[in-house]
Amino acid sequence: MFRKLFLALLTFVMILSLTACASPQTPAAQATETVTQEPQVFRVAMVFPGAVNDKSWNQAGFTGLERIKNELGVETAYLEQVPSTDWEESLRTFASQGYSLVLGHGDQFSEPSKKVAPEFPDTNFIVVNGAYTASNLASIALFDEQVSFLAGVVAAKMSQSGKVGYIGGLEIPPVIRNGKGFEQGAKYVNPDIQVSLTYLGDFNDAAKGKEATLAMAESGVDVIFYYVDNAMLGIQEAAKGANVKLIGCIFDQYEMAPDLILTSAIQDISTAIFEAAKTAKEGNFEGKAYLFGLDSGAIALAPFRENVPADVVAYVNQVQQDIISGKITVERMSQ
Repeated sequence: MFRKLFLALLTFVMILSLTACASPQTPAAQATETVTQEPQVFRVAMVFPGAVNDKSWNQAGFTGLERIKNELGVETAYLEQVPSTDWEESLRTFASQGYSLVLGHGDQFSEPSKKVAPEFPDTNFIVVNGAYTASNLASIALFDEQVSFLAGVVAAKMSQSGKVGYIGGLEIPPVIRNGKGFEQGAKYVNPDIQVSLTYLGDFNDAAKGKEATLAMAESGVDVIFYYVDNAMLGIQEAAKGANVKLIGCIFDQYEMAPDLILTSAIQDISTAIFEAAKTAKEGNFEGKAYLFGLDSGAIALAPFRENVPADVVAYVNQVQQDIISGKITVERMSQ
């Protein structure tokens, strides 16, 4: 009896001892480390078909890229004077390097971006004056026809011969749009006016620009609106000796030829580029077409100087207000 009681007590003590020595269980949730993934750094890259100091289209785009760098505080990169054979690969290279946003500056990049964008679904692409959109592909454009319409109004009001002309670079949608808008504006003032439209097939060939200007002058054209890059130098040179007045593009180009420039069709594409990049950085990117018109302030005619009389200035200003209010409808060319 005593032996049985002793064994029972001994067993009970051993159970208490084992229970006291056991380590407490650690919950699985506490044993698992929390892994925090670093957010992706927002970086922007841009590809330019021409020189970023051309005082025209490419420089306007580069100004936008500089604003992105300085005002958004993000890392940027770019390639300039990229030949057509390398457009697609340049976009692909930046995307493969992990840039968050890759821009192609001009409609020339529409087809390359359409091919590259599906390969990099985590990268957003924007084509300035682009023709396509997709989930990660957007286009930004200015309502070219509205400001070139005003250029046509100025040309028609200032022409003595009843003949005006437009010289464009490549025959691509944005360049054609400016010509169409110019023609609309000129014929709004004078339905019988003769409008000559010429495309150089090149934005930078000054010799071609000079040749086209001389040909127009010989036919009686006395006001020319151009939409080119460095080819403007040939246009301006020819206009000096041909009694032809000019309307510049992209920037206020009055200082380049004060005796020739009536005004310039300013296209502040830099603001559009900056705003699109800001939207993407904030996580609100949409694969759609963003359009900026006269009411946005991104397009406008440059200030008039002594070359344009006050009555013409007043007339043009009224036409601009009528466009903004909807009283005058400017036709937008489809892509």
